Formats: sequence, structure tokens, C-alpha cells
Amino acid sequence: MGFQISEIGPCKKRADFNLSKDDVQEGFDQVYGEICETISFPGFRKGKVPRNLVAKKYGKDILGEVKEKLISKTFYAMVEDEKMDIISQPSFDEKGKALTEGEEFAYNVSFEIRPDFELPTYKKISLTKELKTVGEENIEETKGNLLRSHASLQDSEDGAIEAEDYPTLNLDVKDESGEVIHHNHGFMCNPASNRLDIFSIDDLSKELKGKKKGDTLEISHDVPEDFKANEELAGKKVTLSVEVETVRKLQEPEFNEEFLSNLGFNSEEEFSDTLKQMLENEFEKNAREGLKKQIYNYLDEKIETDLPDDTVKRHAEYLVNSKVMELMRTGIPATEAEAKKEEFQSDAESEARREIKVGFALGSIADKEKVFVTEREISQRVVQLAQQRQTSPEKLREELEENHEISALRSQIKEEKTIDLIIKKAEVAETQVEGEG
Repeated sequence: MGFQISEIGPCKKRADFNLSKDDVQEGFDQVYGEICETISFPGFRKGKVPRNLVAKKYGKDILGEVKEKLISKTFYAMVEDEKMDIISQPSFDEKGKALTEGEEFAYNVSFEIRPDFELPTYKKISLTKELKTVGEENIEETKGNLLRSHASLQDSEDGAIEAEDYPTLNLDVKDESGEVIHHNHGFMCNPASNRLDIFSIDDLSKELKGKKKGDTLEISHDVPEDFKANEELAGKKVTLSVEVETVRKLQEPEFNEEFLSNLGFNSEEEFSDTLKQMLENEFEKNAREGLKKQIYNYLDEKIETDLPDDTVKRHAEYLVNSKVMELMRTGIPATEAEAKKEEFQSDAESEARREIKVGFALGSIADKEKVFVTEREISQRVVQLAQQRQTSPEKLREELEENHEISALRSQIKEEKTIDLIIKKAEVAETQVEGEG
């Protein structure tokens, strides 16, 4: 076997392989030997089937298996000999030449490798930890948020619409001739969202403010040319005729013994103590995120290296799609969320480069410091995730394994442990900061 390696891009290589007749014949002999030992054939005992009969019946299948074994064996032998750290799925090209028993065979493969860079000093780096003390105002604010989260919608016969209300509206969309070209009746609207059915309306709260049950209003609107929600309306000047069907207001529950009991607390003191502990944990988590951000910035600034373009591109696409999915989880319609892709893509590549560079650095530190993840740690994380997703750990573990996400979970835990190690070895100055939670 002979091969030649060449550079074809940043952190990207191509290996050209030339397999001799003997290499090819060895591959065929191995596969035929394995098959002849296992198949049955009329008139012959297992293991005694003539090779020519096997070739006649299974030739095409055998050819594919020989090719796969030859390529895999020679490629990964090269990877081991050259001590390459491959980070992408190899892309094989057989140069259009068919594999034939007893003849030479050539192929090439392109792949990306981990960049080689000088790791900066990561021990005793200077970090600043921002400390926040839980005050009465934090507890009261959180209590208010909790009450709002348990509020229920109540019809208000005489109430006027405010930004935080949820009126039910009837909408008729008319073109310049007055013909109704779109309608939606009986839908719930939140004025603060600036969304009226499929339309984005600036200052919708101001338009609806003060309107009561039975009131009507008209809004002139220029539909954008790239309107994805309904392409038939794109670019048209329309009038949005709105009728208020009902006004619904959020009514918060009273903060009393019954409310606390429903939450599982025996007293207001127990509730306040629990809330304080939760806020302290949240402030500590935020402080750690601040330290993590400083470490990311430090490694990003100190390391100069080429990065694999294909890996960066894939990660940038992942970041964009993640942001689109996050919008959809908040209730933004899929068409509108998808329309944001171009906006997200403008910063995605630089963000991806930073994350990948720092990821490589943290991986090198983990290797140097012998940071590893145990099966127990993975199981504990699966239990935590299962609780958050309200499913069983066994079911979640099965899903993660089916989707090949266990390795990603392992990498996440490993990075967290590496960050903790850097913080532990750093010179951390603490500073008290004021402000809301």
C-alpha cells in the first residue's frame, strides 16, 4: 500500500492511495474466505463451497464488501501511522475506476484534522467574580413573578385593553377596493407582542389601548414584499378592520396560606427561605457564567490558529438553526422565525469560529490535565435532564443513545469540568455588584 498526503485547505488534507495487486487480492481472499466458511450451498458441506460458485451467485455483494474493507483498512492504518486527529467524516473518491480482482486500485480521501496550536498559560490567570447578595427587593420581585405565572385570564365586561391583556379579536383584511382578502375571527391577541394574527404591527399596544368589548378600529398596513406568512398578500396595501370580541385580563391569585399550601409550603417563612436559597443558587450560577465568559475571551484572544472551514460552516448552520428553533419555542410562527435566518447568519460564522477555537483549546487542556468523564457522571446528568423534561431516565438514555447524543453529553460535561479546573487554578478577585437579580 502506498499513499501521499497533501494540504488542500486550512486543517484539511487529502490522502491519495494506490493499492497494489497483492493488496487487492488479499482483500478478495479475506472476504471470500469468510463467506465460504459461513454459507450453505446445495450439494456441498458448509465451508466446502467452491469459490467460483460463490463468486457467480454473490459477486456483486462481495465486490462492495471487499471495496469497503480495503478502503477502511488502508485509510485507518494511515491515520494510526501518521497519528492524525481527524474531526470530520472522511469523504472518499474512488477516481471512477472499478475494483477488479488481481488488479491495482486507487482512491483518495479528504478530511479535516484538529489544528495544531500553542496552548497559552491557563494557570493563575486573572479572573473577576461578581458577587450579588440576595435582598428583600429580589425576593419581592421573584414573588411577583411567581404570582403572575399563576394568574388566570378573566373576562372583563367593561375593562379597557392594556398592553398586558389578552383580548379576543375579529379581523377582516381588506384590499384597496374594500374586498376582504383574509380574515380570522375569535383569536386571542397579546398587544405587547406587536402581533395581530399573521401581521407584525408596530405600536399595536397603542392602537388597541383603551378599546373595550364591541369597539372597532381600522389600521392601514403595508404588507412587506417578502411576506412569508401569506405570499398572496405580499407587497399589498391593506386595511386591518378589527373588532374587540372580549377583553380578558390576567388576575393574580392572592398571596395567602392557600396559595402557599398549593405550592407545597407550610408557612411564608419557609417560602421566603426557599426562595432566598434559589436566588443565591441563581446568582452563583450567573457568577460562574461570568467567569466562563472571561475564560472564553482569554483563550480566544491568546490563541492564533487556522480553523477547518467545513467544521466552522457546519457549526454556524447549527447556531442559526438553534436560534430559529428557540424563536419557535417562544411562540413565534415558523414562517417568521425562518425569515430571521439571514439576520442570524451575519454573525454566525464569527461566533462559530470563536466557539470552535475555544473548544479545541479546552480539549487540549483537558487532555493535558487528564480530565475525564465517568459513566456515573453521565448517569447523573441523564437523571437531571430527565427531571427537567419530565420523563424517565431510562427512556431519555435510550433516546440519547439512539440519536448518538451520549458523546455530545460527555463532551459537555468534560468541558464543564475543564472550566472548573481553570477557575480553581485561577487568581480570582471578588467584587460586590448591585442591581436587580
